[in-house]
Amino acid sequence: MAFSGALTITDLDDFLTPSQACIIPVRNAKTATEGEGEGPTEIHIDSNNNYYEVATYPTGDAGPSTLNNKKALEKAEINLNDCLACSGCITSTESMLITLQSHNEVLSFISSNPVALDPDAPCHKPRLPILSISPQTLASLSAAYSTSSSRPMIPLLALLRRIRAFLSQPEKGGWKVWDTTFSRHMSLRETVAEYHERKDKKDKGKATEMPMLASACPGWVCYAEKAQGDLLPLLSAARSSQGIVGALAKTWYGHKTHHRPDEIYHVTAMPCYDKKLEASRSDFYSSLYSTRDVDCVLTTGELDLLLQDLRFDPYLPVAEENKPTFGSTEDSPFPELLTHEGSSSGSYLATIIREIQSTHHNPTRITIREIRGSADNTEFLIHDTVTGEVIFKGAKVYGFRNLQNLVRKVGKETGIGRAGRSGAGAGKLSLAVAARRRKAKAASASATGTGASTPGTDGVSDAESLASLSLGSGEDKKLDFVEVMACPGGCVNGGGQMKPVSPTSPKSADEDTKMEVDEEGYPRPLPDDGTPSTMDATSTAKDGSLIKSEAEEGMRWSTKEWVAKVEEIYWTGLPTPPPSPPLEASNLDKTCYPHHLPDTGYLRNGIGNGTWNGNVTGGGGRDRARAADQLSEEIVRDVCGDDGGKRWEFLRTRFRKVESDILSQGGVTHEAVKW
Repeated sequence: MAFSGALTITDLDDFLTPSQACIIPVRNAKTATEGEGEGPTEIHIDSNNNYYEVATYPTGDAGPSTLNNKKALEKAEINLNDCLACSGCITSTESMLITLQSHNEVLSFISSNPVALDPDAPCHKPRLPILSISPQTLASLSAAYSTSSSRPMIPLLALLRRIRAFLSQPEKGGWKVWDTTFSRHMSLRETVAEYHERKDKKDKGKATEMPMLASACPGWVCYAEKAQGDLLPLLSAARSSQGIVGALAKTWYGHKTHHRPDEIYHVTAMPCYDKKLEASRSDFYSSLYSTRDVDCVLTTGELDLLLQDLRFDPYLPVAEENKPTFGSTEDSPFPELLTHEGSSSGSYLATIIREIQSTHHNPTRITIREIRGSADNTEFLIHDTVTGEVIFKGAKVYGFRNLQNLVRKVGKETGIGRAGRSGAGAGKLSLAVAARRRKAKAASASATGTGASTPGTDGVSDAESLASLSLGSGEDKKLDFVEVMACPGGCVNGGGQMKPVSPTSPKSADEDTKMEVDEEGYPRPLPDDGTPSTMDATSTAKDGSLIKSEAEEGMRWSTKEWVAKVEEIYWTGLPTPPPSPPLEASNLDKTCYPHHLPDTGYLRNGIGNGTWNGNVTGGGGRDRARAADQLSEEIVRDVCGDDGGKRWEFLRTRFRKVESDILSQGGVTHEAVKW
């Protein structure tokens, strides 16, 4: 099984040798008892794989202790949660334990689950199957279908409803088919609420965890827990869209339809293998009913295999497949395919930016700068155009190379993490940054003749000129929020997405056998056993396949052209407006958005006209968003009432620092690992 780069370690065999063996059975500290001596001990394993603690210090008897002076250790049960909370093993254990989360398991469920109550066995109630599909998955499937058949792309709403009509047939399992955009809507609302909680504490002078780091990417969370545990307080506690849709399916919808959580079989289709690990976390498990919020996670490729096995025709139309809904229907209890301006990876940063602009008392202006020319590492500054103050600094950081640079930057700004404190200057900006700030200020003063005056020439307003002067002070501002994703290009480039159809020249049989094939049967441009070293435009992969000149690090299973196509379909195939234009000064202004948050699915263009894919709608997008807001509040009241603790458990999650049991004991260090 193939995983994203978050779960692959370079230069280590994916095999549990004795030096890399699981340490769960022997990791518990020895509890001293009365009359028991103290001294060094060793762990011995007999031929039956039993563990014994053997003393190696002298005893009261003549001579050193022998194997007779040994204590049998209790047997340990190892599950996926242990592996997620341990850095002693390599990824093979995680791979083996989640292999069951596949389309074959879903096929087995369909064949074994009765679609109606058996009168001869009334106690065996059929489980209600629910499939929740991410919009990135729909976009990737649409791109693959159109490319392979040379036919037009399928709009996402039409594709969702075709899949629903197909899988809802009793012989196909009788599924309820939803999308995950409403749960993303709830996740964004909770993210904004959490950001305000932290910002208010900071403004009152209280200690708080800033910058706030988005936590919707499980690859990033897994890396942070295992390698950057000190940064975990900075991670947003808001559940991801998968985490919330799981709670909605098992808790809210189950109660509404008179099904216990264990009477629902919930499957999600996600662009990322790491979502399988997220679904296995203890926060998303009900010990009362012995069931998880998400029973099985399929990648986009695995969903495609499932549909192929069931003989799905993606180009078979269904009635009213392009008609958007404004609320709950018989087919879906939530508004379908809501969208948010910003990114195709959740729009967490864009939602925070829009909230700050819509609530700030003065007009604002956005400036953007790409770090080292990378669109995957971009900073966003919000300026008050009256005072020139930088009121917000955010960043979009995609890919593990940029992610590690972010870790270092946050460590320097906060004094925590592996960057750590290093002397009296810890927690402050580096000297190099300070030098760049002084240079920028000097350049601004030189261009205007004086650093204190407010220029108003060349057709530029005083407010805009003042905002331009403040750009140099952006270096002085620490980060407030970061949208973090492990995959370069974001979720549309997830490791579980459909692979590009490359019009390459025919290969010989020998070359085909050399090309590595992943779990889903797709050839991969690069092998999965670690990220290769930095390559130039003419380099080749280990299997001999050519690496295109435009390929970037991390594009191991895709190409830039394919990701761009999926991204385009993601936006143009939605029943709501496309994403906002680039976040430039003239586009993201306080007056561009309604003062209602999150008013998702609605966007005004530069002249303030509401559009629905280019057509005036009379506020239809706003109606969908308000319906989603109202339903969100109703659901939270139904599930949690006025209990703040229940609300926290329903919408948020926890993160746990992992102690480096093996890597820190003379083995491979995290700093030496290439991601």
